[in-house]
Amino acid sequence: MKIILINDEKKDLAEYIEAIKNVDEGVMIRGFRVADAYRDIVTNEIGNLSFPVMVEGKRIHARTFGTFEVYIDGIPVTSKYNKTRELFAYLIDKNGTMADIHEIQTALWEGDTTKHTSYLKNLRADMIATLEAKGVADVLVRQHGRMGIIPDMIDCDYFDMLSGSERAIRMYNGEYMSQYSWAEFTNGTLMGIKEEYMSR
Repeated sequence: MKIILINDEKKDLAEYIEAIKNVDEGVMIRGFRVADAYRDIVTNEIGNLSFPVMVEGKRIHARTFGTFEVYIDGIPVTSKYNKTRELFAYLIDKNGTMADIHEIQTALWEGDTTKHTSYLKNLRADMIATLEAKGVADVLVRQHGRMGIIPDMIDCDYFDMLSGSERAIRMYNGEYMSQYSWAEFTNGTLMGIKEEYMSR
């Protein structure tokens, strides 16, 4: 990844913008104050980073725009089951609201709530073990038959957009956790936020 430092006192940013356009894997830009004419280009490139920009105090970073990915300390998280990632994504989509077992089964298996109870227990155990191994299991809230996450512990483009962040709204490109069909409802909400922002 190429790191570009922009000098705030430099009047002509054209050379930086040209460099940004020529980087395939995204650009990390530090200490920038970008003119309006270039803000969309810069914001788009930040959204295309191969690895996230770390936010001080938050070890977990979730990227929801486009396809879902989660990082701990800047490293993509892996787990025993592929569907464990989807379970964590669903809890992020709930934005701190507790989800019960039947609701989770309905979402992850598209309405089938009868055949996957034991598998869901395995996914839950895998998710807990994965987070415990990284020392961040306290992001989960667990109650009998229900679970959720603590949004304030996660740096997330979706959370930022809901809070009105212009940067997040600009980064949103019409896709949200695109590999999961249950995310389409939230994507519709985000589209509405984007359209309202663009109409101002």
